[in-house]
Amino acid sequence: MASLRCGTAVCVVCLEKPKYRCPACRVPYCSLPCFRKHKEQCKPAAGPVEKKIRSALIAKTQKPVENEDDGDDSVADFLNSDEEEDRVSLQNLKNLGESAALRSLLLNPHLRRLMVDLDQAGDKAELMRACMREPLFVEFADCCLRIVEPPQSEGP
Repeated sequence: MASLRCGTAVCVVCLEKPKYRCPACRVPYCSLPCFRKHKEQCKPAAGPVEKKIRSALIAKTQKPVENEDDGDDSVADFLNSDEEEDRVSLQNLKNLGESAALRSLLLNPHLRRLMVDLDQAGDKAELMRACMREPLFVEFADCCLRIVEPPQSEGP
């Protein structure tokens, strides 16, 4: 069993800090009981949408990149940004971790698979565009945004 290097992942069964990854589908888990429970529902074969996303990713990463600039900000540009307004406060991160709605969405194995694929992708921006065409992923993103940037109620 291989140890995880990423500190942001959660166990697919109990949502605790994981120590291992499933050898068949690479999702994180924390213990043997969690692995056994996951193994009952483990689906190593990709579904049609996942195959489409993976094939788009493979095609994109195998082509030589020639200074293409499609106007979109890259993930690296965003992560290296010093702009305070682009950062999520510690309180909002805590709110994300405590959200029952978000936890409920994260129980979906398809969403977890998309998140793992996105985490491991070489071209995260391209895969993010593909994921944003997935209704479940959009629902997840919207849920996160409602927590981080709650809608302002209009007063009288």
